[in-house]
Amino acid sequence: MSAAARSLTRAEETRPVEPLELRRVCGLFTTGVTVITTGPDGDADGTTVNSFTSVSLDPPLVLFCLHRQSRLHTLLERSGGFTVNFLSGRQQPLARHFAGRRATAGATAFEGVPHHFTDDGLPVLSEALAHLTCTTVDVHSAGDHDIVIGEVVELGVPGHGLEPLIFFDGSLGPLETGADRFQHTRQAS
Repeated sequence: MSAAARSLTRAEETRPVEPLELRRVCGLFTTGVTVITTGPDGDADGTTVNSFTSVSLDPPLVLFCLHRQSRLHTLLERSGGFTVNFLSGRQQPLARHFAGRRATAGATAFEGVPHHFTDDGLPVLSEALAHLTCTTVDVHSAGDHDIVIGEVVELGVPGHGLEPLIFFDGSLGPLETGADRFQHTRQAS
């Protein structure tokens, strides 16, 4: 082994990383908050997720991580797709609702929650900041989670101008940035 390679490896013993410690440290990384929804009318459900990211613009791909024990797995496999609903700062109760455990999916999951279904039958939270409807293209196993990759087939921004909901240090809250934060000027074509 070269001296350069030796300098990149750790010779000392390290203690194993404790799951709760890893969760606490990763919680210091600010993320947006989404609700992933899937399943047909009458059997639809959703779960709150902050492990979401854009993967590619061409083709348009996104991913999220889903715990292997999630109630969404069966519905996701049957439906072949999902919707990523970006929550606004005023939707903390909705994030908590979909983060909670329910014995069954279906009508009770969306009771009192404004929603509609796409032409392909996937549920969309009608008052979300934005949404991406996706076809599942791949699923990768990773520890106690699966990485779900989807191709974006539809998008919308019904809550344009609202503050996003963020997650930081174990807490949910709106990102407060001020009204003029993202003023873009478009160049004439």
